[in-house]
Amino acid sequence: MIKNKPFTVSKNVFFHACMPPLIIFVVLAISLWAPSGEVEFPLTMAIFIAGAGGGVISTYFRLKNVAPTKVEANAILQIYITPIIAGLLGWICYAFFITEMIRGPLFPEFVNKEEAYDGLKSVFQIHPQHTLDAAKALLWAFIAGFSEKLIPNILDKLAQQAEAQVNTNPTNQTAQFKHDDQEQK
Repeated sequence: MIKNKPFTVSKNVFFHACMPPLIIFVVLAISLWAPSGEVEFPLTMAIFIAGAGGGVISTYFRLKNVAPTKVEANAILQIYITPIIAGLLGWICYAFFITEMIRGPLFPEFVNKEEAYDGLKSVFQIHPQHTLDAAKALLWAFIAGFSEKLIPNILDKLAQQAEAQVNTNPTNQTAQFKHDDQEQK
């Protein structure tokens, strides 16, 4: 008779597993509960944190299915790398919204898009039109971090569209993408 060994996590893995959510909580707590005007927390940082939070939650769901003998080896690496990658995916998702490559009633709208480019900082002067748009951007950043395949799938689709456009019209210098029955350049 083989006894099932209870799932145990070493103190080392448990410590590391607690660090990313603790860091995310502290950053959010400082930004939300600090007296007004004391802490300036840009939306772009909140987008990164929301994506990282989605990645952390996704990692915990995934790790519960990993064999206990492999938790020690895989967990610590995933616990620290996933939030960074997920935060970057949140930023990429945000860039899709700013550029209107993804748009519609479920997605945020932005203002200051038509301002002249004056260095990289001017890109971050583009901001949501309303508070609801900021909330949508944060929610989609979380989803992008949680669903690791969402942004790569969108990138693959855009690459296929661009390749098809270039292949069908090699003399055209600009690629045109069709989205929601409207053409974009």
